[in-house]
Amino acid sequence: MAKCPEVVTGSVEIPGEDYILIQETVDRGRNLWRLDPVRTAQVVGKLFGLEETDKYTLIQRYYDPGSGLQHATVRVKHGSCTYILELYQPVKQGSKGIWVLQSITPL
Repeated sequence: MAKCPEVVTGSVEIPGEDYILIQETVDRGRNLWRLDPVRTAQVVGKLFGLEETDKYTLIQRYYDPGSGLQHATVRVKHGSCTYILELYQPVKQGSKGIWVLQSITPL
């Protein structure tokens, strides 16, 4: 397995991130990249060692009946390493809901 020590793996939710405030900002037409799980993975992933220029591929979007939330899975090719990023919509579901990066798992 390739090693990319610059990438943080595991749970990567940002402590203190205010999802309601982020959703309200998007509702006002700002930071619209939060409406796209791939763009959210690119922008937020930078905080955890990934690059916007890495290859990001949306694998799936699915509804989790247990939580009632929409989820998305994005694969990222970062140099010689590949990761699975899990995202979800914490506030609104569907096309108007923000995406939040939840975890980064090496493949």
